[in-house]
Amino acid sequence: MVHLPLPGCIIHPPTPIASYNIEMLDPLSAAGLAIGILDVVISLGERLGDLISTAQAFEDDTTTFYNLVNDENIQFKLLSKAYGGRTLFEQFDQDIQKQIVLFAGEIESILQEGVGLLERRYGMGSDPNLPDARGRSSPSLQNLFKWTFRDRKRVAVILRTFEDRNARLKSKTEFWCFVSQLGASVAHLKHLQTNESSRRLGFDRDASLRLTQCSFPESGQAAEILELPDLSWNSHLRAIQPIKHQGALTTFTKDGVSYVQENHEYLSQDSVVDARTKHKIESLARLLHQPKEQLFRILPCVGWKYLPAQDCIAFVFEIQPPPLGTPVSLQRLLFDRPERPELGDRFRLALGLAKCISQLHMVQWLHESFRSDNILLFPHWTGEEPNRRLDVNYCQPWVFGFEYSRPEPFFSAGTSDFEPSRDIYRHPDRQGQPTQMFQKIHDIYALGVVLLEIGIWEPALKFEKAMFARVRNPRAVQAQLVKHARKRLEAKVGRRYMEVVLRCLTGDFGVEDDTKEDLRLQQAFRHTVIDVLEMAASSI
Repeated sequence: MVHLPLPGCIIHPPTPIASYNIEMLDPLSAAGLAIGILDVVISLGERLGDLISTAQAFEDDTTTFYNLVNDENIQFKLLSKAYGGRTLFEQFDQDIQKQIVLFAGEIESILQEGVGLLERRYGMGSDPNLPDARGRSSPSLQNLFKWTFRDRKRVAVILRTFEDRNARLKSKTEFWCFVSQLGASVAHLKHLQTNESSRRLGFDRDASLRLTQCSFPESGQAAEILELPDLSWNSHLRAIQPIKHQGALTTFTKDGVSYVQENHEYLSQDSVVDARTKHKIESLARLLHQPKEQLFRILPCVGWKYLPAQDCIAFVFEIQPPPLGTPVSLQRLLFDRPERPELGDRFRLALGLAKCISQLHMVQWLHESFRSDNILLFPHWTGEEPNRRLDVNYCQPWVFGFEYSRPEPFFSAGTSDFEPSRDIYRHPDRQGQPTQMFQKIHDIYALGVVLLEIGIWEPALKFEKAMFARVRNPRAVQAQLVKHARKRLEAKVGRRYMEVVLRCLTGDFGVEDDTKEDLRLQQAFRHTVIDVLEMAASSI
């Protein structure tokens, strides 16, 4: 590892990343360059924090700016920690290492600009033999006068950019940890689950979820049984009266805690669940029970219970904090609330759902029943007094309907099921009696239908209601959805959103010869769907 300079020393500019021909690097050179850049970034981050802590001109901003840099430095160091004698980045293949080099090089340039600006402004760093900058004299009054509002604003922009790029690097590193070939290694997943740096970065939760999803044993302990044996649940769990355009979902309160109950039909002559079905229910419950990031948009499942009198299995999810009112499904809103939400709310709703699908796929988990009637939205307070009121919280959708989801390696052929209200969300290859395995692209298609509904703010079932009710040609349904996207979306939500929807509906991500983990598809989805929606949401 490159020796780090003392905080008070000058950092001589490294060879710019642009001067390297990244594509020509051999694996050893790529790894070495990545390590070198990581060390330089750490040094620059520490130097920037030191300069800010001594900058009198920042006044009240000093603590805020210093804490921001310090937090980002800590995160970057965690990403660079040793992993079995080497850095985590060295575990990846050459293509990913090249991406790391480019990304870290961008962060290096950002920090170099910040360090250079502060050193020029304060006259610090002119002598590399001087001790820590804290021991130097304060800048002259003349230099302080030179510190303009423009300069302070520029430093603030640099720090926010550093924060943004660092967050992106963390997100990409997490993605590579699970989607590259490395993510198929049980030893790697267990390392992420137990390593202190990984735990502080939050990678351990997804590692535990991946191990559970693949039925890998996490430890020598027996798996937790999530069937709810306590008879006290019987008075709360009940049959759910069907609500049009909404899944079998309801809310209740038990011992001061709020819950969502979701019923799944289970027809049986027995008073107990058969062993094979019980195993499937427990496996799904454990997946839903595992701690997850908010990005998954899945409430924590506390358990399940068989309700023989109602011919159903009830899954129970905890709501924290308690809801302010009754939730409503997205599909009900599309039918019953014709006034469109603000554009920013629709973009943020679309982004949240796209990130949900991306996170599920990152850990190789497929939803298989993604529809607007399985998406719940809770109320929250909006506006300022005296006009404060309860309204739908579009920024925090919660996704249900996992009754058919299963780990990707398992075959899911399904049974013949002609149901227009469900088929409209199903990829053409998955309608009728499917003959191929459920794939990530099928979830992405369903997401495209939901994003189309959000953009137009109309349920897909209303687009061509008569046709959808009688047509049994799946490709004809897909063609109609594409037609509506092309004709109606651009005027309502813009060309970029329209292109996102079309890409999801057509599966046109330009990916060929993908890996077993669909690395290229997932990268393309993040770049052409999530990044676009993120930019749209942040611009409103």
